[in-house]
Amino acid sequence: MAAIVNETARSDEELAAEIARRDASERAFRAARDAFEGLYRRHAPLLLAFLSSRVHASDRDDLHQDIWQRVWASLPVQFQGGNFRAWLHQIARNAIIDLGRKKRPAHLGDLRTLVDGRSDQARSLGLEQERKDALERCLKALKSELAALVRARLGGDSYTDICGRLDLRPEQAHKLFHQAKAQLKSCVEGALG
Repeated sequence: MAAIVNETARSDEELAAEIARRDASERAFRAARDAFEGLYRRHAPLLLAFLSSRVHASDRDDLHQDIWQRVWASLPVQFQGGNFRAWLHQIARNAIIDLGRKKRPAHLGDLRTLVDGRSDQARSLGLEQERKDALERCLKALKSELAALVRARLGGDSYTDICGRLDLRPEQAHKLFHQAKAQLKSCVEGALG
């Protein structure tokens, strides 16, 4: 309790001076660590508020920790007295700028569309997609009546339903469907080469 009261009574400059003497002895290092914790308790809440208004929440805690590491590393040499909070926020601004300049990985999008060419499954997925694309192009090349018939059959419609919708006789629908299949087969084979 006495250490906490003592830290709150000491100014930022006094705590910083204590930290600057950290290499003198083991006792000085422990005193420096305590002084640093005092500065942290005093300034961390406002620094977090400052960061919260400027960086994404996912980066805030890591950046906050990085700033305090920079403070610990540079305080003995770079802090020349004066307003510690201003010096701390200058380090924070520089860290925010560094974060903004840091390259981030690009969003990959839908992982199902990524293909690893080293696996058989990836090759088969790529080939399957190529076949679907070729079939779609070939369906567009068919006469509209044939394309509607094929799409209906692929959709699971019965010949009875299709005949009623397209105004065809059942034998006529069967014949047209087989013609369409033959045209599609040759078209897709030609497209896949």
